[in-house]
Amino acid sequence: MKIPPKAKSPHGATVIRVVKLNKNKLGASLAHTYRTMPVPHADSSRTHLNQDWRPASSPKEVQAEVRKRLELADNVTDNSVRVIEYIVSAPHEAFSEQGGPVAWEKYFRDSLDYLENRHGADNIVGVNVQLDEQTPHLVVYVVPLVRYPATTRKREVIVGKRDGEIVRGVRAFPVPSRTALSATYYMGKRYQLRELQTTFAEEVAIPNGLRRGLHNSAATHVTTRQYHQALLRKMASNLDLTSKDLEFQGMLWSKESPDEHAARITSLVVDHYAPIVESAAKADIEKKRANEMAETARRTEAALEREIEAHRRIREKYSSLVAGLTDDEVKGIREFSRDRLRERQKEEEAKKRENAKRQEVERVERKKQENEKATNLRHMPAETLARLDNHQRIQLWRLAMVRDDLEKTLTRWMESGLFNGDGTLSNRGKTLVEKSAPELHTSHPRRGVSPAIHPKGKRPPSSFER
Repeated sequence: MKIPPKAKSPHGATVIRVVKLNKNKLGASLAHTYRTMPVPHADSSRTHLNQDWRPASSPKEVQAEVRKRLELADNVTDNSVRVIEYIVSAPHEAFSEQGGPVAWEKYFRDSLDYLENRHGADNIVGVNVQLDEQTPHLVVYVVPLVRYPATTRKREVIVGKRDGEIVRGVRAFPVPSRTALSATYYMGKRYQLRELQTTFAEEVAIPNGLRRGLHNSAATHVTTRQYHQALLRKMASNLDLTSKDLEFQGMLWSKESPDEHAARITSLVVDHYAPIVESAAKADIEKKRANEMAETARRTEAALEREIEAHRRIREKYSSLVAGLTDDEVKGIREFSRDRLRERQKEEEAKKRENAKRQEVERVERKKQENEKATNLRHMPAETLARLDNHQRIQLWRLAMVRDDLEKTLTRWMESGLFNGDGTLSNRGKTLVEKSAPELHTSHPRRGVSPAIHPKGKRPPSSFER
């Protein structure tokens, strides 16, 4: 019998960070990601190795894609969180280039699949793989759109009077479906971030040879700015050479000015001591990490003690409830509890079957309505589609894209030149709509002007009656 090979143990914790970006913060993040600003810790000779896994490959292009997606939302304000930025990586030694088990491309592809399932592929507007830094990492920009289905809302309203008293009743009002911009939907609660870490580890990290980070962790992210500040502090403490210190010697030794002499000597010292100073800066950060790990252990121990205490209280309460009962009586209570638990499970299973049946009926009804809508769409002119409001038009466009029986209709719409590939209006389509807008306004008389009298005293038919 052949013994299967032993699975590789997880080689370090996965890294997935989430950052909320409003309109002001988005520009700085994009400039850093796409290297349109100086990035000291990136190797400019390797920047050409970075990869874009979306058509947008510059800050300007990503901003344009963000604006397109925001057109679908009905609640965008100047202060809205417009983009969620995900950064995915792993410890430096975990990647295969350093002898670890993680192949960066597969790991990042799996990460992107996970985020597409979480947010929808259309809402991911920028994907950049950065290979010009010491450790590979993936940066993903997501517009957090949420689709809320149509529903009903119940309200208490006045329905009439009875014997002089106001009578109130509950009425159901339809609430139409809508698309909203909502970062809070995905990361508004702390437990949502914990769930993200857990599900990402289960679906992506562990299959790629990594593990989940610690629960109850006190660790915090060391930003690039914090690292550079630590480095500069150590540089300042190790190098304190000024032109004043060398003024006298500089005049005697050479024809260099004090500033030139100081710059040359400082450059030599920096080149010689830079590795030592960088190690010292890292030592500060590692000390911070050690303190955070100690705090993590303390929190975990406290959580365990709380759980033990909760179990102890339950045992005490149970003991007080059965005090004075015989063994047979306690056994009877346990059997009754088990029977009741089985009955509850049966009730829950029956409820699940009922819900599944109801959902199937609703699915069939939605399919029927979709088929009816598709039948009406087959002969819709491109000009008519262009004049619909943006939300309705994109809905119909997406329906045509997923249905084989509307392939010819979709082709006809695309060949009209009135639309972009996602159903939004092209420049030609916008021109058509703008030209038709005045015609709609002229069909209504201006306020304060009496409408013309129609022959035989009849009013002209409205646009609906025509």
